[in-house]
Amino acid sequence: MSDRTAAKRYAEGFLAFAKETIGAKKGLEEIISLGEVLNKNSELSKFLENPEITYAEKSGFVDTAFKSFLSAETREFIKLIIEKRRSEEALDIAEEAKEFYRREMGIERAVIKSAKPLPQEIIRRIKDGLEGKFEKKLEFEITTDPGLLGGIQVTVGNIVIDGSLKRKLYELKEYLMESKVD
Repeated sequence: MSDRTAAKRYAEGFLAFAKETIGAKKGLEEIISLGEVLNKNSELSKFLENPEITYAEKSGFVDTAFKSFLSAETREFIKLIIEKRRSEEALDIAEEAKEFYRREMGIERAVIKSAKPLPQEIIRRIKDGLEGKFEKKLEFEITTDPGLLGGIQVTVGNIVIDGSLKRKLYELKEYLMESKVD
């Protein structure tokens, strides 16, 4: 079972180390790349988690296989999580690193949902408006949800702005149910 608390500690520790050495942004990019590689390659994950393969063999593999796209600092971090038998948590560590980096940089996550894909010009205007309204740098995720029927729904942190047709129909229904008929 994955331990998110440990993943959070490792992510924060790595990004603090990266900030002093290769830079927090580069460290984040590299740890995310590692997470993506492990996510796409289950055999690699099994190899790193296999107790029958020695630490020295895994360490040598990390230096050889990842040298072309990961810094020495990130490779040392990978070796540390292998040594501490935490390699199965690499994906969680990458996710926690993203969250920690966002907090440190004052970036809030925002999700924009629409019933159909929105034109880029509309997305840009929504983004500009939201960043102005919240006075924060926002990182956007754009998704479609046909269940909204029309309009958009925006979530920023724990705030939801629901301008969907589905919501408006629900409100109309509630209004009509509460109205007295004479």
